[in-house]
Amino acid sequence: MARNQKNFSYQTYVDDNGETWNVRGEEAGAGTGVDGSTAFTPGAPTWGRNTRRRHVRYAIAQDPVTFRTVKFIVYTPTAMGALTPGSTLTVLVPGLATGVGYNISDKIPEKQPIAKASRHLADS
Repeated sequence: MARNQKNFSYQTYVDDNGETWNVRGEEAGAGTGVDGSTAFTPGAPTWGRNTRRRHVRYAIAQDPVTFRTVKFIVYTPTAMGALTPGSTLTVLVPGLATGVGYNISDKIPEKQPIAKASRHLADS
């Protein structure tokens, strides 16, 4: 039986401010159909590296039998709002002929730093 391989490509991501970015994510991954993914937007900037202080929004789903989890990017605010805790999605697992039902367990919001004025001390 053929294994499901992970393939990655750039896809359009709309941040919470309505700006469009291109984000590298899994193609036809665990969240396909519920993550709001669309083909990349030519000319839009690339999101860049995800860090602890700056990252895209994610959803985590868990298999209620084996307790395994999958984490996937949610590309639009609308798709994030449509995900409800406990809702089920079918995840293709390598080595199995049929999909496995995973339940949404966590929604991790987007994080972007906000620019602000810096404080300058007077010279003495």
